[in-house]
Amino acid sequence: MLRIALLVLAIAASASAQEKPPIELEGEYDLKEFFENGRASDEKNQIRSVTFKDGIMTVKSAARDDAAKFTVDSGITPFQIDLKPTTGEDKTTLGIWKIEKGELVIIFNKKGPRPADFKGLGEGVVRFALAKSIPKVIPKKDK
Repeated sequence: MLRIALLVLAIAASASAQEKPPIELEGEYDLKEFFENGRASDEKNQIRSVTFKDGIMTVKSAARDDAAKFTVDSGITPFQIDLKPTTGEDKTTLGIWKIEKGELVIIFNKKGPRPADFKGLGEGVVRFALAKSIPKVIPKKDK
């Protein structure tokens, strides 16, 4: 009887732990690295920031802002992220994410299935690394 109770408690604790991602994604990030189709992309020079807030990921660039609803699942390894444009488009882009050396690394496939690992950077695959933005402090002017 004691073994059954311990097993039930272990299963409940495991399920509860899997509901929360191991890191709070919300916040503003600076782009550190951007690869598309296996090569460094000029897009890196255009992207100003990436923000995760209230289930929306916003990519701010020199030309425009793009937004997508995002959901994450940290109960599966590698952790999964799904992106769906807020523009009404019915296409969900599937990706994976991890924290590596203090950076948020996301890799997704614009043309097909969810990437299985962080190694493949083929056609349609985008990989970017983000670091949390440091708030800018503006000094007060003396009067």
